[in-house]
Amino acid sequence: MRALGALIRRLPRARYAVISGLAPTRGRFESRLAKDVGAARFACDLSDQLSREVCFTGLYEPPFTRVFLQHVPPGGVVVDAGANWGYFTLLAASAVGPGGRVIALEPDPRQHVLLQGNVALNAFSNVEALPLAAAAAPGSLTLTGYADSDANRGVSSIAVAGDVASARRFEVECTTIDDLTARHSRVDMVKIDVEGAEDLVLQGMRHGLAAKRYRALLLELHPALLAARGATALACLELLIENGYRGWTIDASAAAYRRASDPATQVETLLGPVAAWRGTAWPHLLWLC
Repeated sequence: MRALGALIRRLPRARYAVISGLAPTRGRFESRLAKDVGAARFACDLSDQLSREVCFTGLYEPPFTRVFLQHVPPGGVVVDAGANWGYFTLLAASAVGPGGRVIALEPDPRQHVLLQGNVALNAFSNVEALPLAAAAAPGSLTLTGYADSDANRGVSSIAVAGDVASARRFEVECTTIDDLTARHSRVDMVKIDVEGAEDLVLQGMRHGLAAKRYRALLLELHPALLAARGATALACLELLIENGYRGWTIDASAAAYRRASDPATQVETLLGPVAAWRGTAWPHLLWLC
């Protein structure tokens, strides 16, 4: 496994085709993130697409990883909304150190168990892992989760109706990021990956956005899922612009993946005009106040 991982990490972006076509898709064992992003340990499940990518490359979506870490300072406060098994949570916990704080939200009970396990595996006392969904208001909602047979286990959402018979559904508690972070005068990074509920999460941040308590946001947009609910990606962005935030689209091209695989890459080279988000199915954007 180590030899295959070392080989794959030397390949260009074609490494992802190798992972999909040649890497094993079964097996459970302990693995690590890349050394240059903290080398945190995680429980690897090769049947999980995200876990498999991190196992063999050390990183998940390198351009987004580099941009995220650029805005997570030692001693900082980070919110990971849609934490999954904790990749970005583990990155943040290493980066902020013992003097910082990471609040990780993962409402799917199956992934929340993995998130808790990965935090415990590293003995991170600076992480609060909560089984909650970020939304526009406190309460409870139905979460449509991934099917147990899915390789992509990052699609659970409070915004998707879920007409697939094999999808799992759970009643989950919701909170707002404003309420969750009220005790912090400054939040350095909020990462939002919530599969079509981006507008709801941002509505639950409106007071903090107006006060510019949130210094940076890494936002994954799902325009098609938003449109299915009668919401729009543009409305999400307008809320940020109205509150004085500046945005960039993170480059997801093959060239950007190659550059970002190098820890010495200049993060500025991974950022493009915010309007470029229209050219991708699920754009990632950086917003700074």
